[in-house]
Amino acid sequence: MDCQMEQENETASDVELIQQAEELYGQERLLQAAEVLELVSNRENLFTDHHWMILKWADVVKKGMQDLLQDPEQDGSPWIKQRETHGHRDFLVFYQLTDENKLIARIDCAFETSLLNPLLSVFNESDLYSSWMPSFKRPIKVGVTKSQKLKEEGRGNQIIQVTTSLAWPLYDRDLIMHVMAVDAIEDNNSSNDSDGGCIAIQALSETTNDNPLIPAVDKNAVRIDFSNSMLIRACPPDHPCVVRSTNNDDDEPLILLSMMLEVDPKVRAVPQSIQNFITRTFLGRMWISLLHVAEDVRDGKRLAHKEKIESNRELYSWIEERVGVMIHNMQKLQKI
Repeated sequence: MDCQMEQENETASDVELIQQAEELYGQERLLQAAEVLELVSNRENLFTDHHWMILKWADVVKKGMQDLLQDPEQDGSPWIKQRETHGHRDFLVFYQLTDENKLIARIDCAFETSLLNPLLSVFNESDLYSSWMPSFKRPIKVGVTKSQKLKEEGRGNQIIQVTTSLAWPLYDRDLIMHVMAVDAIEDNNSSNDSDGGCIAIQALSETTNDNPLIPAVDKNAVRIDFSNSMLIRACPPDHPCVVRSTNNDDDEPLILLSMMLEVDPKVRAVPQSIQNFITRTFLGRMWISLLHVAEDVRDGKRLAHKEKIESNRELYSWIEERVGVMIHNMQKLQKI
C-alpha cells in the first residue's frame, strides 16, 4: 500500500510539473519549460509528442544561442568575413562553405530600437515575401514564386512555405520551415553576465513526417534543408558594430541582431561562380534589402506591412515590452 501511494504521489507531482511546463511554453519561455520537463520522472507514460517536441526544440535553440554568442572574429574562428558596412547601417557578414556544399552564413547588425518591429514584420509576414525579396537573372535565375503561412499559433509560432524558381535544368527549391520565438530574458543559461538577456527566434525545415499538415513536395521541386538561428539583444557598447561605427546618432538605444543561416540546397556540386555569387553578392544584398524594406515599413511607405503589424498587436506589442525589459537590464548592468 505504501508503495502504491508513493507511485501516486510521484505521478501527481509529475502532472503538476507538466502543467507548469505547459504554462511556461504558452508564455514563449521554451527553455524554462524544458528545464521543468526534465524533472518529470514518468515520461514514458505522461509525455505526449508535444512534450518531446519542447525538449527537442529547447536543445536546438540553446545550441543556436551558444553559437551566436561566440565572437566570429576571434583567433581560430572558421568564419570568413565577407562584408563590413558602417555609416547609415552597421553590420558584418560572415560565411562558411562546408565540404558537403552547405552554406552557413552569419550576420551581426546594430540598429535603433524603433526599427526592430518593422524588421521583424519583414521576416514574419511570409505572404509578403514576394513584394520585397530581390530576384536575379545572372549567374543563375532565382526568384520567389510562392510564400504562405500553413499554420500559426501563439506569438511567433508558425509554419511557412516558400518556393523559389530556378533556371532550367535545375528544379525549383521548396522550403517548409517551422518558426518559433523564445523569451530567454530571464533565463540564467541564455546569456553572459554582460547583457540583459535575449529573445531567440529559431527556424527549422520540416517534412510531412514532422507534421501531417505539411504537403508533399511537388514533382518539379526539391525540398531543401534549412536552419536559421536569431538572437535579439540590447546592443553591448563594446560590440564591433558600435565601436567601428561612424554613425554618432545616440537618440535611441541600439538593438543587436545576430543571425546564423544554414542552407543545404540539395545540389551535388555547386560551381565556383555560384558560390562566389552567393557569398559575395547575394548575402549582403539580401540584408540591405531587408533593412531598406524595414525602414519603409517604419516610415509608413509599405501599408501592407503596417496593416499586418496593427492586426497582430499581440505579437508586436509583446516584442516591444520584452525589448524594453532587455534594454532596462542592460542599462542597470552598465551602471554597476
